Formats: sequence, structure tokens, C-alpha cells
Amino acid sequence: MSTLDEPQSSAENVQQRLDFESLVSDISSKFINLRPGEVDGEIEDALRRLSDPLGIDLAVLWQWSDLTPGIATATHVYTRQGVPAPGPLHQAQFPWYAQELLAGRTVVLPSLDALPAAATVDRENARLIGVQSNLALPLAVGVNQSIGVLGLNTVHTERDWPPALVKRLQLVAQVFTNALARERQEHKLLQNQARLAASADLAGLAFYEVDFRADVAHVDDRLRDLCGIPADRSQGLQALEFWMEHIHPDDRARVLELRRQLHARELEHLSVEYRFPHPTRGERWIHHVGRVARRDAGGRTLRSFGVLRDITEAKQAEAALRDLSRRLIRAHEDERALLARELHDDVTQRLAVLAIDMGRAELTAADGAQADVMRSVRAELVRLSEDIHSLAYQLHPSVLEELGLVEALRAECERRGRQGRLAVSMNLESVPAVAGEEAQLCLFRVAQEALTNVARHAGTGRASVTLRRADGGLLLAVGDQGVGFDPTRPREGRSLGLASMRERLHLVGGTLDVESSPGRGTTVVAWVPALGAEGGAR
Repeated sequence: MSTLDEPQSSAENVQQRLDFESLVSDISSKFINLRPGEVDGEIEDALRRLSDPLGIDLAVLWQWSDLTPGIATATHVYTRQGVPAPGPLHQAQFPWYAQELLAGRTVVLPSLDALPAAATVDRENARLIGVQSNLALPLAVGVNQSIGVLGLNTVHTERDWPPALVKRLQLVAQVFTNALARERQEHKLLQNQARLAASADLAGLAFYEVDFRADVAHVDDRLRDLCGIPADRSQGLQALEFWMEHIHPDDRARVLELRRQLHARELEHLSVEYRFPHPTRGERWIHHVGRVARRDAGGRTLRSFGVLRDITEAKQAEAALRDLSRRLIRAHEDERALLARELHDDVTQRLAVLAIDMGRAELTAADGAQADVMRSVRAELVRLSEDIHSLAYQLHPSVLEELGLVEALRAECERRGRQGRLAVSMNLESVPAVAGEEAQLCLFRVAQEALTNVARHAGTGRASVTLRRADGGLLLAVGDQGVGFDPTRPREGRSLGLASMRERLHLVGGTLDVESSPGRGTTVVAWVPALGAEGGAR
């Protein structure tokens, strides 16, 4: 089987590059909304799908052991038939490799002879394993946070690793890294939640009770420690006053308003999360649950009580998880932009040159039949160039960066109309610089996904797209009068699309609503906050 860098005809080379670009894009998109239990299987499948067209004999994802420092364990492996799977490796076996990879540097070796003199130990151990050539990609989260290595090897023959191919594989390695790091964070979050639940079962919560008739606040030692209440603030309502004074300034008005509503019988119970600057431990997150225990005949609160718990670790884990999700989506968008630029600037230009050459050959053809064949080939090259240009636009709409969201939506709707599958009516309000770049890209992707759902599932050839200011932000609505569906029981394909929309919107502080019922069409409504608004992407 030929590999991507073997000599081939121009048409074969273009097709194989397109196939490989599509493969990399497909692999990346699959990792956006994976549940933790699905990551390992998708990585194994991705290694197999990458190795076959590239002629790789041994693909291994190594992860550093948490229990034994310096040991790398092969957690995900693909081998060709007859190639043995590797066991654990110690840094002492590959000291030069470990130094390079832990520093975040990619190692590209077309042959073991390319190793420097300082890598004598590495060379001998690689020969013992049977490696002929190797590409080692570091898996790192942030700076100096290595979680492992992606190693791609040949054992039967040496091979080159062209820079363009290395760049693609680095993107794949980053996708693997983000997915694994996200899985670790989700596992850590679940562990933290389990610990918190166990603490609640053991009554390990901070407790308070306020007697308003006697003007006394009783707080236990855990609450005094949680809030950092000084020992000399123990008389009367001093502990309560200290707590009220030290709620984070950005949260104080909201928390005290909810407390007022509780005492005014507008709320049955209080449940709120807020930040609390501890005098010595810095900012903490607190989950506060409170109730009124007794009222007088006029409804005035006589006694209240509640519990507080420190949820700082859970909040930090959630923030890390959101950051990883944002980075994963950004890596996906960056990859799409890179592919789109190369398709537009390289492949389409080469196809144009081929079409021109074919046109010249057509003019000098010896007979009519030969000219007809060349004319047909030239026409097919033009159509192929147009298809690639359309694909590049779908991957990354440059008009969004150049002219803004309104024109990008207009171009997308018109493109769908030219394809003949969907007539889209537009009501697009001019909204210059209302939302940030990430929020605008999010709305554009939601519109793309929603229009695709209409074409695939709605059973109608018409749709509408509306964009306007609303509630201190931007509102996008994509509607149809098709067959509709029950949102509580969505189809599998549509469900995955909606999950992707919600994930994107959540990361920019937005919301998604789906209004539909069988036989009554569907409307997808997405909202993002304006620049500078609370919760907005900045």
C-alpha cells in the first residue's frame, strides 16, 4: 500500500492529501463532546486510522506513571501484524529522548543515525526494540506539564517525516492531550464530588443558627474556620456581621438580596454559591443553604439556620474543565483554518494550473475526439476546484474575520441556496462589534449546524435565519416549518449536534433553547452576551 509521501501522479497526490486532511479533521471533531469513558476507544481507533495510510508499523501513546516517577506506560497502542507491543519504558533507557520531550520539543528521526552523539544509550535501546525511524510528539498541558508522548515508528524500513506531515500530527497529538487532560479533570471532579458527599454524610458541614429575638448568632468551629471569623467576634451578631461584611464585593448584593427574600417569605429556602475572601487563605468558594426555622404571627423571622461548605476545589476543577473545553474547540478551529488556507492557497491553485494546461492541450489536440476528452477533463478539474473552494469555506469562513458575523451569515445562507437544497430567508440586524470574536464564531457555527439539521431532518426546503440585539447581547434564531421532533427524545445525529451547540455557547456565557414538536417545525434560539457583559467572552 502506498503512503502519502511516495511518488504518485498529481491527481492521486491531490486526492490522497484531501483524504488525509479529511481524516485529521474527522478525528479532531470526534473528540469535542466525548464522555470520559469514550476517550480511550477513540484514541485507539485514531491511531489505527492514522497508521494505515502513513505506513506506520508501531504507534504508541505513552503516559507518565503517577505511581512510579520516570516510568512511561503504553496506554494506547496500534501495531501491524507481527510487530510486538512494547512494555513500560524507563527514562534511563532513553535519557536524551526524555530530556527533549519533557522540554516540549518534538523529535523527528528519519533514521537512528540522525541521533546525536549524546544519544548513544537511546540509539542502542531503539535498535533492541527494532525501531528504524521515529517521530516522537510531546503531550503537554500548558508549560512544563507533560503527561506523556505520542510515538510513531517504522520497524521494517526508514522513512522521512516531512514538516507539513509533522505539523498535522502535532495537531492530532494536541487533540489527544486535551482529551486526556479533560478526562483527568472530569475524573478529579467526580472524586471531589464524592468526597464532598461523604463529608456531608459525616456531618462535616459548617453550621450556624441565628436567634433574632435575642440578637445572637451561634456558629460552630468549622464555620468560624471556613470564614476566618476572629475569636474576638463572638458576641451577639458579630459573627453574622463579619460574614456579611466579607462576602466578595461582586457577589454581596446578590447574596444579601436572596437572604432578604428568604426572610420576606419570597423564597422557601436559600441555596446560593458565592466567593468569600478568607483573611489568610485567599478567595474561597462557598455553597450556602439556609432556612427560616420560626416566625412570629406577623411572619417576621425569629430563628434561622443553615450550613456552609467549601466548594473551592470543585469550582477550580470546573474552571479547568471549561478551559480545556475552550482550548479543544480552539485547537479544532485553528486546525480547520490551517486546512482551509492550504486547500485554498495550494490545492486550488494547482488545480487551476492543471485546468489551464489542459485547456492549452485541448487547443492543440490532433482530432475532435481527443479534444472532447480534454475538454471533459478540464471541466471536471474546474468543478473539483470549486468543490475544494466550498470545502475550504465550510472549514473556515474567512468572511467572518474580514466582514463580520452579519455578512458571514448572509454568505452562508446564499451558499446553501446556490446548492439548491435549502432556500433561506434572512432577517439580519446590523450588529457591529456587539459581541466578541469567539461569541461571533460560536453563533456562526450554531447557524451552520442548525441549517444542516434542517436540510437533513426537517423534510422541508425552506428555513429562516434571524439575528438581532436582545437582552444585552446577540440573539440568533434558525427556524423551519418541517416535521419537527420531540426535544425530550431527539434523534441521535441531531442530539450530538445540539450537544456541540450547547458546549460552544456555554464556553462564551451563552444559552441555547430548542422549540419543537412533531409536525410543527423547529426553532433553535442561541444567545450570547455583549462585550463586557457579565459572563461574556472577553
